[in-house]
Amino acid sequence: MRLFSTIIIISFAFLFPFVSFSQQPPQGKPEVVRKTILDFRDELKLTEDQVKSIKKIIDEFETKNRPLLEKLIALDKELKELLEKEGDLGEIKKRIKEIYNLRAEMVINEIEAGRKIDKVLNKEQKEKWKQIRRGNIKKEGG
Repeated sequence: MRLFSTIIIISFAFLFPFVSFSQQPPQGKPEVVRKTILDFRDELKLTEDQVKSIKKIIDEFETKNRPLLEKLIALDKELKELLEKEGDLGEIKKRIKEIYNLRAEMVINEIEAGRKIDKVLNKEQKEKWKQIRRGNIKKEGG
């Protein structure tokens, strides 16, 4: 059961390359701080107009995904409870399918937001942003 939850959490860590969610970490677990494209504004030489556009895209993405994430967390909790009490297999299957449908919707939203952000960047910025996401370029001091 913990393995399933861990897999879901780990998959989210890799799904959101430009967005940071601020949630309190569970007791005893370190908080993972995710950087956004805006944390690399100097390296990418983003203009103020680009920053405003990107902020708007990220805000729209977070607004769209926040209720999905909340529902996903609730479904994950329900699934854990069903598994712990060896609940109805049909209900377990239903929760798993709902969880994966929500995850798919969130990934689609992320891809759409990423493409909108790419349209804001010039060619050099796009290339540098790809390098940063791959981890080839580190933010100074970080």
